[in-house]
Amino acid sequence: MIETDLARKFIEQVTQYTQYNINIMNDQGIIIASRDESRVGTFHEVAYYIVTGKEDMVVTSGEEDYPGVRPGINMVINIEGRREGVVGITGEPAEIKPVALITKMAIEAMLKYEKQQEEIRRRRDKKEHFTNLLIHVEHSDPGELRSMAHQLNYSENIVRIPILCKTEEVKAELILDMLKHGPRHGREDISAVLNNTHVLIFKTMKTDNTKLFADYKYLIGDYLSTVLMWLRQQEKQCRFYIGSFQENFTQYYYAYRHCVWLEEKALNTTAAFFYDYTGNYVRSVVPFNELQWMFQTYEKEMNEDLKQSFIEIAGALIKSNYNLVTASKELFVHKNTLLYRYGKIKDYFNINPIEAAKDRFFMENFYSFLTKEH
Repeated sequence: MIETDLARKFIEQVTQYTQYNINIMNDQGIIIASRDESRVGTFHEVAYYIVTGKEDMVVTSGEEDYPGVRPGINMVINIEGRREGVVGITGEPAEIKPVALITKMAIEAMLKYEKQQEEIRRRRDKKEHFTNLLIHVEHSDPGELRSMAHQLNYSENIVRIPILCKTEEVKAELILDMLKHGPRHGREDISAVLNNTHVLIFKTMKTDNTKLFADYKYLIGDYLSTVLMWLRQQEKQCRFYIGSFQENFTQYYYAYRHCVWLEEKALNTTAAFFYDYTGNYVRSVVPFNELQWMFQTYEKEMNEDLKQSFIEIAGALIKSNYNLVTASKELFVHKNTLLYRYGKIKDYFNINPIEAAKDRFFMENFYSFLTKEH
């Protein structure tokens, strides 16, 4: 179907370069656009004959052939095998045939382009809605998700992992464009620009790789390599937050939330992987009242100096993976000074988190309680 507004715009453009009268008729044989505006809305018998028949072109020499039809050439407008309408040029047939052919090709090319653009717009709208359901609606209807995924040609039962890119110096659209044109971006990768500073990709991961979970960081690094190289060359900054593996669309909401949590918690790093922070994440989602019921008596019985010492030492040990040398550097103290202060905590609680995993659990949760409250 030919849009009336589009046909009128075409007539306005073409008639700047020719004196011939041009008519465009729809699939009902009605003139929807014409240089002679008095003819708009009238029935064109030849156009109807062409649209409903098999002739691609009809030449008329006068009204004796078809009442109300002036001499000229009328040609079918064919879009992807469909007879969408007719374009007619009024004039001496032998003289106007080249103009008619060019006009037909021009309007078909324009309509094809507009149809392609409309399909792109529709896909973009569908994809935007699909992405919104994936990451912003916690309990999306699984049927709707799968239906939209089918329309967009996305498979569900494959493993994907989210990559949230944050940039402040480069347009988000540029980052996504480089990723999509990179050698590792695939048809099943779901990608979207969320706003001016964020790009989200649900990157497909091949499960035929038996070392997927051991190698996934390298695979993601390879996927991002083109962008990372460009950023270094341009001396621009971009941070990447990699969430959790998922293979069910209804769980993508949580995978994206893991990326957002990383953005808030994993500071001063170019790339952060959620599975490196699972302990921190689990502690962050434990309700504070649960921690309070466990640790409020401990907190009340400790003097302020010991409490602050515990917070400093526990924070440094947790950050350094319980490495005393690294922790002492973090605190800007000598290793022996740290050992002395650590010994006081060890004796007070009868714990040794450097050597005992169960004591690390205690230290990390008590630390979480104290830092949340203060």
